[in-house]
Amino acid sequence: MKHQILSFGYDKKLGVLLVKRNFNYGNLEFNNGFGGFDTSSGEYIIYKSPPVPWINCISAAEGEPFGFIISEKGGGYVWHGNSRENPITRWYCDPLEDLSDERIEITEFTEEGENSISPFSNCITHHGYGYSSFKGEYNGIEWCFTTFVPINKCVKITLFEITSEKEKKLSLKYSVETPYRHEMYSSAENIRKAVSKGDTWKGVLLLSDNKTVLQEYTRYEACSEALEKVKDYWSEYLGRIRITTPEKSINVMMNGWLLYQTVSCRLNGRTAFYQCGGAYGFRDQLQDSLALLCTYPQKVKERILLHASRQYEEGDVQHWWHPPENAGIRSRYSDDLLWLVYVTFRYIEVTGDSGILDIKVPYIKSKPLDFNEIDRYEIPEVSEKSESLFSHCLLACRHAMRYGEHGIPLIMGGDWNDGMNRVGIQGKGESVWLGWFLCYCLKALDKMSLLSQSAKVDRHRLQTETKKIADAIEKHAWDGNWYIRAFCDNGRVLGSHRSGECMIDSIAQSWAVLSGFGNKERCKTALLSAERFLADYNNGIIKLLTPPFSADSIEDVGYIASYPAGIRENGAQYTHGAVWLAKAFLKMGDDFAKKGRRMVDVINPINHTRTELEVARYKTEPYAVAADIYSDENIGRGGWTWYTGSSSWLYQVILEDILGFTVKNSEIKGKAEIVLNANIPDEWKEYTIEYKYKNSVYIITVKSKGCKTIKLEDDGKVHKILI
Repeated sequence: MKHQILSFGYDKKLGVLLVKRNFNYGNLEFNNGFGGFDTSSGEYIIYKSPPVPWINCISAAEGEPFGFIISEKGGGYVWHGNSRENPITRWYCDPLEDLSDERIEITEFTEEGENSISPFSNCITHHGYGYSSFKGEYNGIEWCFTTFVPINKCVKITLFEITSEKEKKLSLKYSVETPYRHEMYSSAENIRKAVSKGDTWKGVLLLSDNKTVLQEYTRYEACSEALEKVKDYWSEYLGRIRITTPEKSINVMMNGWLLYQTVSCRLNGRTAFYQCGGAYGFRDQLQDSLALLCTYPQKVKERILLHASRQYEEGDVQHWWHPPENAGIRSRYSDDLLWLVYVTFRYIEVTGDSGILDIKVPYIKSKPLDFNEIDRYEIPEVSEKSESLFSHCLLACRHAMRYGEHGIPLIMGGDWNDGMNRVGIQGKGESVWLGWFLCYCLKALDKMSLLSQSAKVDRHRLQTETKKIADAIEKHAWDGNWYIRAFCDNGRVLGSHRSGECMIDSIAQSWAVLSGFGNKERCKTALLSAERFLADYNNGIIKLLTPPFSADSIEDVGYIASYPAGIRENGAQYTHGAVWLAKAFLKMGDDFAKKGRRMVDVINPINHTRTELEVARYKTEPYAVAADIYSDENIGRGGWTWYTGSSSWLYQVILEDILGFTVKNSEIKGKAEIVLNANIPDEWKEYTIEYKYKNSVYIITVKSKGCKTIKLEDDGKVHKILI
């Protein structure tokens, strides 16, 4: 018998797939010729093959870590426990082939032979929160395959429905070819199904590394119920804050996709198409959790205590670690430990739960790094020493309070910018950005010392130390129009108008403002300088620094120079830093706030993908923030997406710095309140925030500017408030 694989043709005149003739494209928001948002379901619908894979990162909502990534063509992989250390199928990073170890084929048996159809071949893809569906048709056969992970169960479920316009003999083959341990189940295995006219063949395909769990989901009805529970879960999880503003692109990202990216990819999965991490990053995961402060503060608390337990007795921390053995690296990065202080303080600001400071947390221990030892991969021991969280924060600050000849903190093996890992490797280089950040953390520690029963600290010394750092930066790091970035080990200045590379770096300017310690007039000048040299509005990018480093740089600053010019941290838009710059502009208010809102618009991925031409340049997903956007030769192209902390920061900046929404004392009965201090455009006549506070709902319509306070009560009622 003749056997052939069918592919689908295009209608060149219409520019769409013939199989999609019944699909209504007009209902999609921000339809760009490849896909668009279905705002009623929250799905992103793809009806034409994009330039590179557009994925969904689907991870277990609760319970043991499990999940998978899947593209619009069915490419991707599955993991259990640790997305890097324990894959069930192979992780691929090939945008051309877009591979998967899983294969599904629908076969039609006719008198002429067999025709095999891939359900992922030129189908319509619906990427939703916690699931993806693939719908297609060919020769009178219609299908829908929906794949997801049930709550609290480690199994990938694929539901299928195949309908025929006339009687046909069909089979469905599901195979997995991978070197890793796996168990699979197919309700269609070895079945040649006679599908009558108008009938629908329903079944399930399962993949796990645990045979026992498969037995719970062999029935279509049980899997269908599990899918509905997943949809309900994400609807509740992502819907505790919903906004309605005149700007639809902000609404779409804020009402689902930014928070979903942060939780499903960054916090739960820790993997994506372009990077398979698996590890907990000390600074990364803490920052990511900040997006949950107003809605799920308990999860932030759990994250804080977990990370405190990865601090060494000397005060430094694991840069990253892989559960379950917690193998990771002990490094010389200088900022990791301070994020424990920053996030703890932010948590207390929002919740009022100062009791967290007195919770005892153990340390870890190992032999300290030798002088010439840059880092070490190890499994440290759990220390017998256990102290309060406040003591952990105090120790972190003390460890960071090491200064160079200018009185500015030592950068050591790199600060937030990992790529600058040789600026201070000899123990002399100083980081101006770290100086600003340490000022903020010392002030936070000072405030927290008043709230902790176990605090034993010289507050006067904290205040004196903070002032000394700020004064040192103002004295030695002001370059005339902006703050320099760092002093190298040999005393060379990085980030000066005299620098041939990295003449200006954005984060030294943004954190002069965000720390609250930069000279106000200098801060204004520094921000305007950053905008002048780093914001390229015509091409929609906000660079981290400029000019980029080259491989033959005079100064050996680190692996950042190994990136081509205009890629990632080396002169591209590194979105994490771009969001900080926007936040700094917004914090300055007035005309600066207008510029900050413009930067947020530039960062929003929807605004890179409004037309087919823009998609052809940007290439990556319209619904997920990209970690970087290239400049120079590939200007405007999105780098790796999904696996970036900028999704959490963008969510926070829009909510707090544009809409002006913050919560105070959410866990203290009688003292919980919302503070609204909007930073919206003049043309906005009103906007609405719906906030679910415990068992109550607050629907707040804002029509006036100015700071307003709303008392919160957990009374189970719906409160409609007009401001």
